[in-house]
Amino acid sequence: MNRASILKVSLSCALLLAANGAVAQDDLVERGRTVYADWCAICHAPGESATRILEERYQGAVPAVVDERTNLTEELIVARVRTWVAPQMPPFRQSEVSDADLEAVIAYLQRNDE
Repeated sequence: MNRASILKVSLSCALLLAANGAVAQDDLVERGRTVYADWCAICHAPGESATRILEERYQGAVPAVVDERTNLTEELIVARVRTWVAPQMPPFRQSEVSDADLEAVIAYLQRNDE
């Protein structure tokens, strides 16, 4: 195989791997959207209790609707989901939101980040 053929095969493999990674990320984000809808939106959808609290706290500086934000770090999301944030947000046990589901929620919440 000549050098040009090797380069074409290598490039094709790299593009295929990148495409598969993008599909996997899209699947993870979609799973996160579902988990968020099942566990988080009850308080964090527009007009719900946590959103109203965040509207008052942030006064428009950042979106009060959590899934519209673009500044949520993985560490912050994990801390909020796994530890008590008194008095508003109780923690979710792994039997409720598994680590894999939490990873998906993180991907969903970070989907709009730059």
